[in-house]
Amino acid sequence: MNLEEVTELLKEKGESHRIQSKMAGVKNRMERKSLWIDVKRDRLEEIVQALVDNSTEFPHFCVASTSDMGETVEVIYHFTINYGKFLEEIQINFKVTIPKKDLWIPTLTKIIPGTLFSERELHEMMGIEIKGLKDTRHLFLTSDFPKGVYPWRRDETGPKDLNKLYEGWKQ
Repeated sequence: MNLEEVTELLKEKGESHRIQSKMAGVKNRMERKSLWIDVKRDRLEEIVQALVDNSTEFPHFCVASTSDMGETVEVIYHFTINYGKFLEEIQINFKVTIPKKDLWIPTLTKIIPGTLFSERELHEMMGIEIKGLKDTRHLFLTSDFPKGVYPWRRDETGPKDLNKLYEGWKQ
């Protein structure tokens, strides 16, 4: 699947997108393209499923990243198609903007099981409810970490004086 085929698929699904282009390499400079799609959370599963169904090879899931934007949280699922094919790789980024007052997204584990660890991390570090995610155990935080405190948040639920939480570890 090439960039034109992906953008055509997105147009068919009614999704807008933008293409980001940059030059990479030192001796042999080449153009690298990334595709960015702003998708509503209620359409995330549908659009990712369409990508999986129409790709010649299964899309490579890289990671899900997140940012606290004040009143909203952005979650970006990063994929690559044509993974490992020299000069053919295309980065595809699905960005979902979620209001903090209704902080949830659907899980993608039914479509791409490899999203499990990233979604658990989103839940643990940002307090995002991942609807349909069966395993919500902590990956990084200890079991005695305070409930309702999310290390990546910049609001009142973010850590206050985090070092004081772990003073006992110094002994």
